[in-house]
Amino acid sequence: MNYRPREFWDRRLSEQFDLRGTGETGLSLAYNRACYALRARVLSRALADAACDPRGRRVLDVGCGTGFFTAYYLVRGAHVTGLDIAPTSIEQLSLRHPEGRFMLADVSEAALTESFDVVNAFDVLYHITDDARWERAVRNLARAVAPGGLLLVTDTFAELGGSASHNRMRPLARYRERLETEHLECGRLYPTHVLLNRELGPLRFLNRAPALLLAADRALLALGLGRDPAVSKLLLARRPG
Repeated sequence: MNYRPREFWDRRLSEQFDLRGTGETGLSLAYNRACYALRARVLSRALADAACDPRGRRVLDVGCGTGFFTAYYLVRGAHVTGLDIAPTSIEQLSLRHPEGRFMLADVSEAALTESFDVVNAFDVLYHITDDARWERAVRNLARAVAPGGLLLVTDTFAELGGSASHNRMRPLARYRERLETEHLECGRLYPTHVLLNRELGPLRFLNRAPALLLAADRALLALGLGRDPAVSKLLLARRPG
């Protein structure tokens, strides 16, 4: 398949403008809600560890999609700008969240003209499969982080074969090199799941019990699991103030 990001994501969001559109399209809405509830829990922990209260902060939600993280930051009192490559996302979220601001843009093309206290890029950069475009996107996002601000990025941070045509995972060393070149300091990695949002093989029948998987993942993450290469992780980077 010839992957054309704008067409690919606009089609997906046009067909399913809910968490399945940006998550696991073949699984239930309840399953995807569990996945995103876990992401929110991990994000809240990372922000707390960084002593970052979103209230009053300027937040850029990159790849805002169906608006999960936009809503997360808005309800916490942030001033949110949502950015997405898909026209459907921008059109729908502008109606749903008039208190936010939304821009149709591709971060792998044009540099951003503003700076933000938090740049949130959950499940975005590994969907940029071209290396040159990925490097430009990382650079553009890094440069949008204000002094003292945070960049939050997810990936497996390991090169994995057999990914879907719209996924390209990259190792932590490549992220560190690009971010440190832009004078960001890379912090710790936070696993975002253990059982949810991954292929369970013979145990895939458990996908029909998302509440059980969510409870299990919360317990497993609390025990420090989720470090293997197949698991997505959240990287927190900071620009010194």
